[in-house]
Amino acid sequence: MLGVIAIHIGSVALTNPTPNLGLIAVLEILSRFSVPAFFFLSAFGLFYKYPLQGPFSYTTYLKRRLKTVFIPYLFWSLFYLCYMSVAEHSYTLFRPLTLGKTLLFGLSMYHIYFLVILLWFYLLMPLWRYLLKKTDRHAYIFFPLLFIGNVIFNYYSSYVWIAPPTSLWHDLFVYRLNYLVLHYIFIFFFGAFTAEHFPAVIAWMKNHAVFLYLFQGAAVLAMLGSYAGVMHYWQYSALSAVFTIHQLSPIGMIYTVSTLLFFLYRWECRSLSPVCQRLFTLLGNVSYPMYLVHPVWLSIGAAYLHHRHLVPDAAYILCLYLFVTLTSLLYSLLIQKISLPSWLQICLGIK
Repeated sequence: MLGVIAIHIGSVALTNPTPNLGLIAVLEILSRFSVPAFFFLSAFGLFYKYPLQGPFSYTTYLKRRLKTVFIPYLFWSLFYLCYMSVAEHSYTLFRPLTLGKTLLFGLSMYHIYFLVILLWFYLLMPLWRYLLKKTDRHAYIFFPLLFIGNVIFNYYSSYVWIAPPTSLWHDLFVYRLNYLVLHYIFIFFFGAFTAEHFPAVIAWMKNHAVFLYLFQGAAVLAMLGSYAGVMHYWQYSALSAVFTIHQLSPIGMIYTVSTLLFFLYRWECRSLSPVCQRLFTLLGNVSYPMYLVHPVWLSIGAAYLHHRHLVPDAAYILCLYLFVTLTSLLYSLLIQKISLPSWLQICLGIK
């Protein structure tokens, strides 16, 4: 969650005519693993709760998932449509065709598309269970091939393919990143496999600690080197570099895997201080409502900077990050403490 907020804060930092490139590297480059990390954790949670060898009722499962994701998705989509309409003094977003496209592709706010992809992953759960069962015994062959295939697909989707001129397929193609699960198929299966073989994965990590540290260090250097390289050799702007070195780029996918393994190792195989454990547990418990609401606080903070004609330099960006994180956290804790109707708890993502 902290990484997702960092990415969105980075968009404000990029409005600076002379942005702090080091700060952009942290906010927009090194935080990029956060988006696929959500799919990893979602798959891990699903397959940990519904293991392949256990009973699985698709109807019961789907009812629970739709309540957890689909209802909050509709609620927050309509909330952000109202929010933007009031802010812009225009209600064209509620025209039937516009509203339909917005809900189909998750366009009501820049972060909400994640729930659309997640819903497709949930709907296709029987397929994922079938494929994982078929490939589980040959994981050492399946996962490298899946990773290579996913890298190739994401490379073409990110850098090569151009939207067709025909209107019939235009929106489906333009907004493919907002719904097409194939972009994150490897990381989802990786999370599912980790859940199915959690003790074995932990044992492997304990025996390969040095490799994990070296892998993470090399991946970080490669990400930063790619970011600096496209600006130095290709004369890219910071914004263009961010649009190039992202989580779906080849190096971005490698960095995502290394970072997930590294943090999983640090969390499960190394002791953390009680303070860190309580902090991360707290953030984990409220990450969903924080995710849903944080654009509200970010828009308020960004509007304040604009109103005061302040240049978003490093100091203001760090203050903005703290403001968005703390207000989102306080909001999430508050709505869990106060007594709310059951239907509203579902809509707000706390039940």
